[in-house]
Amino acid sequence: MKVNGSDLQSKLNVYQTAQVQGKPSKATQSEKAEASTPQQDRVAFSRRGRSIADAQRAMASVPDVRESLVSRIRDDLQNGTYVIDKQKAAEGILRESMVNQAAMM
Repeated sequence: MKVNGSDLQSKLNVYQTAQVQGKPSKATQSEKAEASTPQQDRVAFSRRGRSIADAQRAMASVPDVRESLVSRIRDDLQNGTYVIDKQKAAEGILRESMVNQAAMM
């Protein structure tokens, strides 16, 4: 609310009169009512939003690194017993290359 000139004086007069009489003005009463009743924010998620949130929580609980697999491969490498399946490696490289090319089209 913009208060200027004579408007300012009239507002001050109302306020001063209310203080002298001990009665709060209507504006003051409504402000007190709003202050005594706290407003609560509420959020409602759609079913899809809840599903996405559930999926995110599930993914957060899965470790980024499979420690048991890394440990087993590390041990095999140190012992010299790790065997690379060249055919499987080549297939994986080609598959990834095809997926990347398809994504660029």
